[in-house]
Amino acid sequence: MVTGVDDRAGLLEGVDLRALVQRYEPVLCFTAGEMFFPMPVDTYLAGAALWASHHTTRGAPTLLVDHGELNPERLADTARAHPEAALFLRYAPRGLHRRELREWRRRPDRPKFTGVSRLAAVGLLGRFIDSLLRLSLTLRGRVPGGLTAAVQRQYAAAGPQTDTYHAHVSSDGGYVVIQYWFLYAMNDWRSSFSGVNDHESDWEQLTLYLVPSPDGPDGFELAWVALSSHDEVGDELRRRPDDPDLTWVDGTHLVANAGAGSHSGAYLPGDYLVRVQPPSLEGALNTVVRIRALLFPWTRGTVAEGLGIPYVDYRRGDGTHIGPGTGRPWTPILIDSATPWVRDYRGLWGLDTADPFGGERAPAGPRYERSGAIRASWGDPVGWAGLDKVPPTPARALRAGADRARELAETIAELDGRIADGQDELRRMSAGLEVLPPTVTASRRGGDGAAAALIAQEQAMAQLRARRRAAVNERDQLRAVGGVPPLPPPHAHLRNRVVPDVAAPAGALLRFWSGASLSVLLLLLGFALLLEQGSLLLACTLAVLAVMGVEAMLRRRLLLFLLSLVILVGIGWLTWLLVTNLRIAFGVLAVAAAVAIGVANLRNLFGRR
Repeated sequence: MVTGVDDRAGLLEGVDLRALVQRYEPVLCFTAGEMFFPMPVDTYLAGAALWASHHTTRGAPTLLVDHGELNPERLADTARAHPEAALFLRYAPRGLHRRELREWRRRPDRPKFTGVSRLAAVGLLGRFIDSLLRLSLTLRGRVPGGLTAAVQRQYAAAGPQTDTYHAHVSSDGGYVVIQYWFLYAMNDWRSSFSGVNDHESDWEQLTLYLVPSPDGPDGFELAWVALSSHDEVGDELRRRPDDPDLTWVDGTHLVANAGAGSHSGAYLPGDYLVRVQPPSLEGALNTVVRIRALLFPWTRGTVAEGLGIPYVDYRRGDGTHIGPGTGRPWTPILIDSATPWVRDYRGLWGLDTADPFGGERAPAGPRYERSGAIRASWGDPVGWAGLDKVPPTPARALRAGADRARELAETIAELDGRIADGQDELRRMSAGLEVLPPTVTASRRGGDGAAAALIAQEQAMAQLRARRRAAVNERDQLRAVGGVPPLPPPHAHLRNRVVPDVAAPAGALLRFWSGASLSVLLLLLGFALLLEQGSLLLACTLAVLAVMGVEAMLRRRLLLFLLSLVILVGIGWLTWLLVTNLRIAFGVLAVAAAVAIGVANLRNLFGRR
């Protein structure tokens, strides 16, 4: 139940909030094989327990409220009673044991899912880093085995769920913001869909930005939409309603494709390749990128394919659909900053694994980050989507243009005065110097520094005047068209338009090789070390080249691999010559330089460009 409304500009006074959120409620399309769907907070809490962790003292967590005894009111009350405690919820009391897990996997109603080979999407280096990450799971706090199955069994045992969103309506920066928050019992991306992580519970959001309009229903019209995503921030999050990538039901209900297990949102259905670079390896990977681009310029467009840890986010939209026109309607619940459980509970909505990387810890609620700080998307939704620089209405755009022109005029006037003062000072310093001998004027060269500063100020003045002319022209153009600026192309604000980027499933041989290649390479290197036959360096080099050659052949890049190998051998040969025989090395370099210069001069002589 809503107890107030976050209305900073008074735009929502007298507005029926429930009718507003239902007018624009989205259609969520899930991937076939998804096991968890948006549920109400009170249903989740009815099956959960509340704990207090003791990470600093390494002590066991303390149970505060047991399973079956929790509801939103008690959650808020307990959180207020323990303001300094690190609180977390636990939905499933434990993970399933091995026998239980085998039975769960064999159940006939288990959703079926067919994925693609994520390892076939990247090169050998990406697979090597992926193996290191998977080995590191034994050293980091993570979700226990069998927890996904336990959560799903408990979720299913609770009976049919009402498909629910929790709507937060606010006004910020001239926009009316509607956030649809979705609570899932589990994020099972890793265990069910070979993704990055698992964590108990999941909160995702879809945000709409409305602007006042006398022609729109309820006095508003839709200006922007934004989906929560793994990789996009700021401007990259949002799209205009006329964007061709967007699909609408009845003109007002946005179709969003939820990731399998991850529940992240996508505008276009499909499979998305997510490449993760561990921060500790970022520098080394960037160095590899630069070296490859320098040696093989033709690989610059595809160089990232072999780097990073590959994961696929399946956002196919070929499974369950929820929302208007689907047969599964939404149940709306309105929340705001005064809703007790939203305001008072800053803990985690699921098991706290103490994962130092954060990926396998449960999330905090809609209003808070894990640290307890207020989420940017909740406290500053306009800035979160990069809309703080986009005027919501033509009147605001005109006012912003006029303000910018006035501020520039004031700055120019101030700088004009400083330049005039500098000119007077420079003239006083230079008075009479031309009649004095150089031995005297040498000590008066401070005027050179003043002159340089004056030139810099005059250059700054020229730039400011150019900016003011542009601002005035923009303001005049807006006035000429009635204050309504022409719309740029719908993707003009995007630096990287994210689209499905996983190709058709790889062939059987490539899929097999993707899984076996790293083991084959390690076996060859191991035999080279154990047998000690001939040169160890030569044996290891041949092993690596053999594996890379098979990789190139299966990807139909054998000629490119051989050309790259020839270039590397040539560079190595020149380096060896330079080190062992300077005379021959410089001779080769001189001949190469003569040929290059001769070709360039002949092209210039015959007028070829």
